[in-house]
Amino acid sequence: MAPPGVLLVEIPGDVAWLDLVQGVAEEVGRQAGLDEDQRLDLGLAVREGTINAIEHGHRDLPGEPVRLTFRLETARVRVEIADRGPGFDPARVPDPTDPENLLRPSGRGLLLIRSLVDTVDWRTGPDGTTLILEKLLGGEEAKEPG
Repeated sequence: MAPPGVLLVEIPGDVAWLDLVQGVAEEVGRQAGLDEDQRLDLGLAVREGTINAIEHGHRDLPGEPVRLTFRLETARVRVEIADRGPGFDPARVPDPTDPENLLRPSGRGLLLIRSLVDTVDWRTGPDGTTLILEKLLGGEEAKEPG
């Protein structure tokens, strides 16, 4: 494992940058000692969180940058994805497994993110919303509700 550290990445609010963001997440996971499946999970969760920041957080702010903070810590990888949007209430997001939502072309992002990382949380403040993802390193991985 690489020593603990922080990597800051800011991308334009455009989905053209998603491959780069996913690649950075996977490389941070590699540096942390995650296996290939865990790196892919982290990369996909970060990609989906970034899509949500661009499409939902910045829906009224097209092109606004998205800031990602990758923290390699002793026991986990923590990724913060920050947008300048007004925030949302996760409890109000429609359940994508509800029969009336099964055929919707979108709306599965949070479900996917929660299945790929160990913890998911949000902070909303006057400057926007930050999605916080954590992937534990080593040992038993217990999914926490988020």
